[in-house]
Amino acid sequence: MKSLINIFLVVFGVFTIVSCATDDSLPISQDQLLRANKWQLKEIRIVKNNVTTTDKLLACERNSTLDFTNIENFLRVDYKTSNGNCTETSSNGTYIFTTFGVNRRRIRMITSTKDTLNYYMNQLDPYFMVLQDTLNKTPIDSLRLELRVYEAVK
Repeated sequence: MKSLINIFLVVFGVFTIVSCATDDSLPISQDQLLRANKWQLKEIRIVKNNVTTTDKLLACERNSTLDFTNIENFLRVDYKTSNGNCTETSSNGTYIFTTFGVNRRRIRMITSTKDTLNYYMNQLDPYFMVLQDTLNKTPIDSLRLELRVYEAVK
């Protein structure tokens, strides 16, 4: 009886290892992940002298979205509170998403008015995207970064 139980445990163990050895899910590239969702602005973090301050934004500003509509186009809708009123501005254009090294990603967005926005992608996962922009880097002022935190929405 003991040997029957041992054989059962060995077979069960081998089956468990073999069934967990491969991942049946399809891999998703970072670029596909970028286009999989519409991204809604949640907060803006400013980093200066290694001190981070977080602006949770007003409800109006949190309506801002960034949508990578296909492999080369984006639509950006920004909301701002001005004199107590929520105003909307939108821009669209093309983007180039590049990866280099381990977890190093950059995105360059060129609007239809030919403005160029360059961001380092600090984080990209199915739930959040964090775009990092260098606000200024001069000898007088230390490096100052802006981190725009977006949350995926369907």
